[in-house]
Amino acid sequence: MTTSTLRRRTTVTDAAEFEKRKSALLAKLLPYLQNQRGFASHDLSRAGDAGDMIETTSWASDDDCRAYLRGGAAAMSATWLDAYLPTAPFPNGNWVRETASA
Repeated sequence: MTTSTLRRRTTVTDAAEFEKRKSALLAKLLPYLQNQRGFASHDLSRAGDAGDMIETTSWASDDDCRAYLRGGAAAMSATWLDAYLPTAPFPNGNWVRETASA
């Protein structure tokens, strides 16, 4: 199992608004992820009250995760993510991705 964790800050700081937008995003994103080879699970959550968020996606193997990240599917997912939960302005909007195998 390989897990990709994305951390960033969004402009959406209100918890209720975050949940509303998250629900709309997941309605579009989850079917797309489920069609990706080796997809195992997905979680998106707030981290504190300043707009920080954590997205965790798990894959069956390193190769499946790599295909997602390098083959364009992650870019499509990120486009939707930024549309529903816009990135905070510089310098707070940095995207940080970590990948780990278990």
